[in-house]
Amino acid sequence: MKAITETKQLDLAHYLPEYAGSCMAAAIFEGHMGQVLANDASHPDVLVLSMPKIKFNIVGGDASHPAARKYLETLPNFSQLLFGAPGWKELVTAVHAGRLVVRKRYAFSSQSLAAEPLRVLRAKLAPEFKMVQIDLPRAGQITAQREEITKEQLFGFKSAEDFMARGIGFCVLDGERMVCIAAAGAASSKGIEIQINTDSKYRGRGLASAAAAELILWCLEHGVEPHWDAATEISAGLATKLGYTPLGAYNNYYYVGSRLLVSLVNAFRRLRGKEI
Repeated sequence: MKAITETKQLDLAHYLPEYAGSCMAAAIFEGHMGQVLANDASHPDVLVLSMPKIKFNIVGGDASHPAARKYLETLPNFSQLLFGAPGWKELVTAVHAGRLVVRKRYAFSSQSLAAEPLRVLRAKLAPEFKMVQIDLPRAGQITAQREEITKEQLFGFKSAEDFMARGIGFCVLDGERMVCIAAAGAASSKGIEIQINTDSKYRGRGLASAAAAELILWCLEHGVEPHWDAATEISAGLATKLGYTPLGAYNNYYYVGSRLLVSLVNAFRRLRGKEI
């Protein structure tokens, strides 16, 4: 598999019919982040949208092609896999039997979002806090820090300047300290991928609801798709509160390279009685 840069002649929907509308997939495909891998640059049979630094991969194309198996056999440990076309789940399960951790994610549609309920949630922000749009200095602060609420933010942008050119976000301040951030984690022609983080000391005070409402209202007013995909039940609950329509859960696969580690993870899940 080789990295390719000329993707304009390729039809994303052909290779990734299950992710053709995804903001994340489009952002990689359009060259804003990560890389596009293919077995053949001109006429690919297998296409992978990859973010190597975080080992995130959306795989698609013909899962029966030899290049598909070869790619999976060379995956580094702790690679995350999403399947954009039929046959890949069965293939990875066969290639890496017993070495996969499966976690649920929750998909949502933004079609039912309405402005008035969002305004109500935004208005509930307690008076001791202030909501501000992220400007260049704060975007620089977010990209430079590796703190609790900043380390997952703006992951799909090359720099603070890139975020200011293509992204949008808001933060809640306690004095001058950012205690909640709701921003575009990634952006493409399809819209933005929403990322929200709240300082653990400030959770349960409605900050995430208010910041998310502000961000989504901006998107609705500017014709931008505010895409939401939840990794936890807490995030899924917030999405429903904001007015998103649940589309159901789906599986996210992690190749961890070790049957023992998979056994330990599953044992810990059973011990806690819930998904970790």
